[in-house]
Amino acid sequence: MQFKKLLLSATAIAGIAAIAAPANAMSLKSDEYGNLFDTFNGMVNSERLQLEDSEIALKELDVESLRWDKGADGVDVFFINEGAGYRNQLFYSANGGNLSMIFDDIASTESVLANHDGPLALGDGVSLGAFSGNTSLDFVIKANGKNNSNGRLYGADATKNADGLQHVIAYEYFDETTGEDWVVLGFEDLYGVHTDQGGWSDRDFNDVVVAVRGVTGDRLDEVADVPEPSAMFGLLGLGLGMWQVKRRKGEAV
Repeated sequence: MQFKKLLLSATAIAGIAAIAAPANAMSLKSDEYGNLFDTFNGMVNSERLQLEDSEIALKELDVESLRWDKGADGVDVFFINEGAGYRNQLFYSANGGNLSMIFDDIASTESVLANHDGPLALGDGVSLGAFSGNTSLDFVIKANGKNNSNGRLYGADATKNADGLQHVIAYEYFDETTGEDWVVLGFEDLYGVHTDQGGWSDRDFNDVVVAVRGVTGDRLDEVADVPEPSAMFGLLGLGLGMWQVKRRKGEAV
């Protein structure tokens, strides 16, 4: 199912709605979710190793098909981890509309690349509430957006990204204990692939990792279109070395 594209233009950037986290903020580490946080955190593979669907019982989804699951009470987004030197931001768009803030500073004292002033705890979550009718959802990061108001936006539609590459991948997960469907999203925050093309991306898709409840999508093994090869890397590398931190000190968005 193809949904409306989000145009990552100056108009869209100007339309970002900086919505604070709801008062009823949640944690995936609370007792009601059992061991779900550990399950999702454990799904993130080692650096530069492809995530094998057969090993963790996940199937990749077409990120352009993500939509509100009408059977769900609402959409909840939980921060799992981040392996980024950037201070990224996470937004969502409903039916191609303006971007609304989910997390305005994805950094934590507990994450793999810890930040001493990171505001998030692993497992922190917010509710986006319920939607009505057919609602397509796009989840977008703003690379280093906390520190750079002109940071690049990366969403599901690769053709709208500045480098024309895919920057988000999605996997479905069914929790047998609660009977609920989840989607795990992994984002890449660096531009490009090759340095001779003005890029430096490691394509590890671990710079923002979140789990979303109340969203569904079309499985890639059930649709005709096949994504670019970079999408098949999987959720990679929360086991990052300090070389990456040093490497990013000289980078600019």
